[in-house]
Amino acid sequence: MTFIALFAALPILISALHNHPLPEERRACTTQEITYIPDEYDVYEKQIELSLDSGMSLNRHPVTRILAEECGLRDKVFPTLSRRDKRSPIARGIFRLSKYFLHFFQKSKLFLKPELLKGIAKVVEKLNHVKTSIGKVKYAGIGNFFMKMWEDVEELRAEEKDAHMDVILEQTLRTSLQLLINHGIISDMLLHHPIILEEIKGLLLVDNEKLLSEVTATNVMCHQSHRDSQVVIYLKLKIPKVARITIEKCDDIGKMVDGTYQYYTLPKATFKKNGHIFKVDIEWCFFEHFTYCPTQAIRPTDCSKEKLQRCELRMEQKSDFDRELQNGFAVYGDFTQILTEKDSLQSRYLVKPRVLYHIVPKFDETLFIGGKELKQMTQSKETIIRPIKP
Repeated sequence: MTFIALFAALPILISALHNHPLPEERRACTTQEITYIPDEYDVYEKQIELSLDSGMSLNRHPVTRILAEECGLRDKVFPTLSRRDKRSPIARGIFRLSKYFLHFFQKSKLFLKPELLKGIAKVVEKLNHVKTSIGKVKYAGIGNFFMKMWEDVEELRAEEKDAHMDVILEQTLRTSLQLLINHGIISDMLLHHPIILEEIKGLLLVDNEKLLSEVTATNVMCHQSHRDSQVVIYLKLKIPKVARITIEKCDDIGKMVDGTYQYYTLPKATFKKNGHIFKVDIEWCFFEHFTYCPTQAIRPTDCSKEKLQRCELRMEQKSDFDRELQNGFAVYGDFTQILTEKDSLQSRYLVKPRVLYHIVPKFDETLFIGGKELKQMTQSKETIIRPIKP
């Protein structure tokens, strides 16, 4: 009976071993500030009237006429690309406008009306065989490109000298208007229209394109002005309220037990809020002037340095190794010295073999351990070398 009782208690004992925080001496952590949206339903609302410049044309069509057509207040005439259109020189940049347009079209085509799809299909077919010279447009800078377009499209034409730019921009505008009117989606092109951008600036940091793209619209209505017969769009902007928070990026340094290296696998980044712990998938975040993590990158977690019960315990048989951590390295082996180098100056540290060490190099310092060269950019002002107890 005693044996049965002990056997029955074993799972509870094992669970209890894991149901505790990671000891402070085994934590290798750094911090980082992120911007995120705490509540996607908590938004600012701004009622605006969007009008387009009557003096601006794309592909020989006034943008005011394009707006009237997409609002259904004027019959459409779709342009085509001639087979005799001159091929453009090879692009100089990383992300061409044509590539942006094709990507934008692929994301948007499920929302578009059949007549627009038919017109765009001809443009897409042509672009698939044309190397456009619009090479200055990179995805990270697409916002600046559209800002310049709204400000002075003639100057943009003079700079780019590409026969296909106008038809691409016209179809992008038509697609953008359909997305806005029918689905409340505001494209990059319209987000950077001065009327919309100015309304957003006072409430949201607009330097991060991904964060800016979270702005949506409701109550979108086309209206023909009685003053000048121009068509305008009334809409209500929904601008998310954001917050900044400091996240912790931690690793378990681990320990050596009878020649076996043991450590818990922790989430890459976590933060606490209202008594709960959330993990952040950093690879889903976007860095542009600051780090923005969208809602889908943040999820509750039951594995963290505060509670190891649901964390995976890894066990590896290794005679020597170096494992890079969020802050420094875990190293183990037969070496008896650690060499460091910074600014051509070297230092030597004597250590015991077959001991697990946590080593954090100082800023811009290189480590030489057992014939291996290790380097990590840290903010440490000194070299940290400390043994980890079993």
